[in-house]
Amino acid sequence: MQMLKWWVGALALLALACGEPAATSTPVIRDGEGLLELPLVSTSAGRSYKLVGATFAITGPQNTTITDTSAETVSVPLMAGAYSIQLNGDWRVERTDAPGVTVPVTLVSPNPMSFTLGEGETRPVRFLFKVPGDGAVNVGIGVDSGGWISGTLVFEPLSPPPPGNPADIFVDLRGKSIPFVISFASSTATRSIESGYKQLRVQTGPVTFQLGGETTRAIQQQYVAALQGVTLKMFMEASGPSSVYLGTLLLDSQDHRVQFYLSLPPALIGQDAEGYPLPKAAAFTTGYAELAASGSERVFTEVRAGMFSP
Repeated sequence: MQMLKWWVGALALLALACGEPAATSTPVIRDGEGLLELPLVSTSAGRSYKLVGATFAITGPQNTTITDTSAETVSVPLMAGAYSIQLNGDWRVERTDAPGVTVPVTLVSPNPMSFTLGEGETRPVRFLFKVPGDGAVNVGIGVDSGGWISGTLVFEPLSPPPPGNPADIFVDLRGKSIPFVISFASSTATRSIESGYKQLRVQTGPVTFQLGGETTRAIQQQYVAALQGVTLKMFMEASGPSSVYLGTLLLDSQDHRVQFYLSLPPALIGQDAEGYPLPKAAAFTTGYAELAASGSERVFTEVRAGMFSP
């Protein structure tokens, strides 16, 4: 087995904030509220990084904009409910030992991104950044030296269910365009030969699965949350000197009966010098996805304007 890495270090910046500028005292949580926290500085491998110049627009039961992100951590209460948070402003990432020098990063999380906040809950929400280099760095939480797959799920508008038929959790996605990202820290590839065909099976480490835009609390709690920490499985087969088959990519939470199927164009896969399938980082125009829950609820969608960076 071999480790699939394009040596992309990742920044996992916690991005949740709201309300007034950061205070030095612990915020008071009232009935019906939860707590959002925004750590903007963290240290990993002897280096500290900070998100600078960012503002955050939050919409939901309370609408608010964060403009003061000078503190190392912002912690503010919000009414419980479903929210959307958008990273705005002339933001950049800097090393704290080199203020004013920007670290090149790529934002891979959906922006805006959805999250829910329960009463009495402290909720972290991460905006994921990838930074080029030969190591991993950590801002906020997590260490990530792997890849990602991102794009926009474009749902067709459908008629509402007939009277008496309960709507599934996907009904509010109809007619919407929802950004998504699957991010993982590492992946392992296994090569084999079956019936004369050279195959590659890839399984990632635990993934972070995120949806952007405005989604319901049911989607966040019953679907998105169920896929956190599962593994992404990929199958590829070289069917000729210049032809490669790419099977459906799968995220599967058996405990919660939740799946995310992703079909991408085979052009994303090349062949190495020995003729085995070789994934390559590339943008893609279109693909297809299926979201399934509870064994019977499912919805099909087109995937547009995506990035495949294993």
